[in-house]
Parts: sequence; C-alpha cells; structure tokens
Amino acid sequence: MEYIEPPPALKPEEQKPKEKFLKVLLDDKEERQIVIQKARIRDVEEILELVNAFAAMNLMLPRGPQYLYENIRDFVIACDSKVPVYSMTETKELLHLIVACGSLHVLWEDIAEIRALAIHPDYQHLGLGSKLVEVMKEEAKQLGIRHLYTFTLTEDFFKTLGFRPQDRSELPHKVWGECSRCPKYFHCDEIGMVLDL
Repeated sequence: MEYIEPPPALKPEEQKPKEKFLKVLLDDKEERQIVIQKARIRDVEEILELVNAFAAMNLMLPRGPQYLYENIRDFVIACDSKVPVYSMTETKELLHLIVACGSLHVLWEDIAEIRALAIHPDYQHLGLGSKLVEVMKEEAKQLGIRHLYTFTLTEDFFKTLGFRPQDRSELPHKVWGECSRCPKYFHCDEIGMVLDL
C-alpha cells in the first residue's frame, strides 16, 4: 500500500479555501433532535467530510480513511435525526446527518488525547462540543485514564471545560511521540492543554 503524506499547511499569505460543508436547511424555529452515540463503520465517510472540511481551512489536522477505520472505536458522533441521509447500501438504510464528532485516543496507561473535535457550522453554539467532551471524559474515567490532553486552536473553549494550558516541555514523552508524526511538527500553531481527571 502506498503512503501518501497529508497536504502541507497553508502559508499565512495563501488564501484559505472556502468551506466545504453540506448546507443544512432547517427552519430556525424547528427543534433539532440531536443524538450522541459511538461511531460505526458506516459513519466513516461523513466523519471524513466533516473533519477534512475544517482541515481545508487549516483549523485541524486532515484525516484519511485508513486512520478512521483503524480508530473508529475512538470516535463519538452527534447526529441530527431531523436531517435524514440515505446510505448507499443495498438495504437503503435511513441514517442521520453527522453534525459533530470527536475522538478519545488512548496513548498510554494513564493518558488519552481528545482529537478531531469538529462541529458543523450550522450546529455551533448549541453546546455540542461540551457534550461530546463530557461523553469522552466519562469514557476516559471508565477506562482508568487520569490525564486528558488536547492540542487546539480554540484555547478558550477548552478552558471553560477545565483544561489548562501546558508548556510543551512539560508534556509526557508519549505525547511527543505522537507529535513527531504530525505535519505541523516544525511549525505547530496549536496550544497543548491538559485536564486531570
């Protein structure tokens, strides 16, 4: 299998690409029916579209299908059951639009990282990010994780959830091992944050 590098981060002087999100046509007065659940294999394509739309704007790291399939158990999704999507399988299964996702990736015996937290623009400011992080925190506690890390461009959001900034020199070696494979390694603009559980 051929390894393909993710696209390089945009330089500041380069124009940011336009958003590539599906437009959700819902009446503002209409109540949204959001369900939070663990992701399944059938959700991979929608998660890729959501995460990579933000990655195209240089707001998060891009993900490929292999990463998603290998780590699907890490992902939690939020679906809007008012916006149906039909799967391409022979069963013509009725799915629902994935409007948010996040990943709890275990790094070592007491450390996990929150990754790929993405909320569709039409669903931001509804508290979905906080709810997904709470679900992942509970899962981390059940697993016996004592420290959650994240690398983010939205420091204020994570501060409201109890995370605190952490100097890179204080990050555990295991976290640095993950960083060394990141396309932003030599020009990282993200802030490392930690939450002790």
